[in-house]
Amino acid sequence: MFKNWFRRDSSEKYKMGCGSSFDASDGPRTVVIFGSTGLLGGAIARRLLQEPFLYKVRCVTRRSSSEKARQLAEHGAVIVNADLGETKSLEKALEGADIMFLTTHYWDERNKEKEVIKGLNAIDAAIQCGVKHIIFNGSENVKKIIGKECNHLDSKSAIEEYIREVEVTTNGIGINFTILRLPFWLENFYSVFKPHKLKHAVYAVALPLEGCELDMMSVEDVGEVIASILRRPRQYYGKTLNLSAEALSMENIVDTFNRHFDNRKFTDPKIRVKDMEKFQFPGAKDLAAMFEFYQSGEAVRDIKLTRKLNPHAMTFDRWLSENRDKVEEALREAN
Repeated sequence: MFKNWFRRDSSEKYKMGCGSSFDASDGPRTVVIFGSTGLLGGAIARRLLQEPFLYKVRCVTRRSSSEKARQLAEHGAVIVNADLGETKSLEKALEGADIMFLTTHYWDERNKEKEVIKGLNAIDAAIQCGVKHIIFNGSENVKKIIGKECNHLDSKSAIEEYIREVEVTTNGIGINFTILRLPFWLENFYSVFKPHKLKHAVYAVALPLEGCELDMMSVEDVGEVIASILRRPRQYYGKTLNLSAEALSMENIVDTFNRHFDNRKFTDPKIRVKDMEKFQFPGAKDLAAMFEFYQSGEAVRDIKLTRKLNPHAMTFDRWLSENRDKVEEALREAN
């Protein structure tokens, strides 16, 4: 089975306080956040730090001296050095914790197997330390759906599978977990998928949608989603939450860019998945597979649920208004 494939001890039994309930009178819950100096983990940490009477935020990083770690510490976070590749450091980071938010990173090393092993290390350490609730940034199995490798999503699907297959305790009680499946991040528009310059003041927004709509959301809005989950954790135990703030076509996306930047012209180059597959940059085939998956109709996201969890989740129009400076900077870099 899956667990044995990764050479985990299938006879090992984990004991976890899954029958426990959270109550405000118990005092603040300790939340351990991985990836806290990145976009996703950082958004969650900043949101939970706003309620110190409810949460003690413990931010895990390999770079405790970084500026982002320092800023989190200034707002009340406890900064912990740990590495997903080092089990002992994970157990130290998770000692006494109530909740773990886990996100793993493929793009650092572009190695699916390493990402999966690191994710399993964190899950094992959390169970060993008696963490009551695991929230994981997961994904569907793209290869199973479209028949093509999509390493940065398939790795997260494998970790999801492990979470679901973890051995139950001798009392027959499993672990409390919640899976998030996120859509396309709006922050991609000033990073990986920033518009590229065609000529003076003319930019292409190169997303291979081929007539389909794209679910999207700001990473910053996931923080409030997590806060909503933690207000009523039992309601979300064992659930997979498919998030999206809205779904837009390429025409909608380009029109929105043009409304916000009247000194530039944005166009749709009508790029296709098969075009992206031929690009030479590292990870091009994975990203092409991701967009083919988005086009498949199997990437089901729930805007109504997302709005319930975060009624103020930003539309692309609002996000672009609030992040115009970051996009402007990215466009200058594209010159």
